[in-house]
Amino acid sequence: MERFRHLMGGSLSPKQVATLQEVLDNVTSQPWFDNNEHSRNALAGRLTFLIKIGIENAAHLQTIGVCWAVNDFNRDAMKTNRGKPAEIPGIRNAEQLRLEDYR
Repeated sequence: MERFRHLMGGSLSPKQVATLQEVLDNVTSQPWFDNNEHSRNALAGRLTFLIKIGIENAAHLQTIGVCWAVNDFNRDAMKTNRGKPAEIPGIRNAEQLRLEDYR
């Protein structure tokens, strides 16, 4: 946890630090996680912010952390062939879709 000390600013309690470490270990150990220093630090910073604003439940932090990691720190993301909404068959002018279209 020492490597993330600069992100915490010394303002987390020992219990919060333990929770953060547990969540980070669980998320960063996933095989799809792009486990480099930038990814680890960015995820630690985001989770630290959540803890500082009062979200301390490890299960909630883990759920949010996994969602962020899958979206932003996925080593396989560049390998996937995700089409833009306009490229999906049957959808035209995707940028002009409105909520009213689905009511």
